[in-house]
Amino acid sequence: MDVNLSLRSSGTSQHGPDSDSYDRAKKTLKDEWISGLTGVFLALFMWGHMLFVSSILTGEQTFDFVADLFENTWLAQITIILITIVFFVHFVTASRKIPGGLRDRKRMMELGRSIKKSRSRWDQDVTSDIRLRSHSETTLWIWQVRSGMTILVLGSIHLFIVGTDILQRTLGGAGITALESTNRVGSGLWLLYVVLLVCVEFHAGIGLYRFTVKWWLGKQLALIGKVTRRKTHIVEQFILMFFVLVGIVTLAVLSGLIEPPLESLMAGVWDNSL
Repeated sequence: MDVNLSLRSSGTSQHGPDSDSYDRAKKTLKDEWISGLTGVFLALFMWGHMLFVSSILTGEQTFDFVADLFENTWLAQITIILITIVFFVHFVTASRKIPGGLRDRKRMMELGRSIKKSRSRWDQDVTSDIRLRSHSETTLWIWQVRSGMTILVLGSIHLFIVGTDILQRTLGGAGITALESTNRVGSGLWLLYVVLLVCVEFHAGIGLYRFTVKWWLGKQLALIGKVTRRKTHIVEQFILMFFVLVGIVTLAVLSGLIEPPLESLMAGVWDNSL
């Protein structure tokens, strides 16, 4: 039987450097690196952001000092523009792994239910084409997708609110202040920020863990040394719990539920500056 090979030159591989599959693979790898690096950047930024916001724990004067420092030096203006761009670039490049069709989303939901059900015993629907035992890596991916979609909505709202405050300072207004922030959080936005806090820290922790494991950074960076999945997962959980705890206490202060617990640490500094 004769085979027509006119569409492929002699000696050319279907997956060679000149093939469409090779180009698609290169684009996929490029998107993977972009989504990974932007995710790492956003995670590190959010941890730094949390530490700056938690300055309210030492009193309103410290919070206002930090806000004034960033806004008067234009660091806040530059940062909000940069973070907004990186935020949406990360979403676009990472969203390719999110099930887009209704059928695919139903399969992901079934996958999640099957994993949850299989944690205690081997009891799954025999008619389903998804039968598996509990797998923590897949569970983390599912919750990373869910938290990411929540962050897209709530994070966009937060960026708009913060961007508006920074724009006001740029135009001669009050900008970000402890009084404005406490009034805003105490008026009901605390619920939005609690959900956003948990989702961001959960998403960032899982993302850094998966990025570390995926690219074997434990073998590439001498400072880390030999990193196993278990050790990396323990570090991720510790960081997650630490920043969630700091965030919850910070929101409690901003909402007026408790007084700044570390205010006495900076009292002498501000008294001497008067």
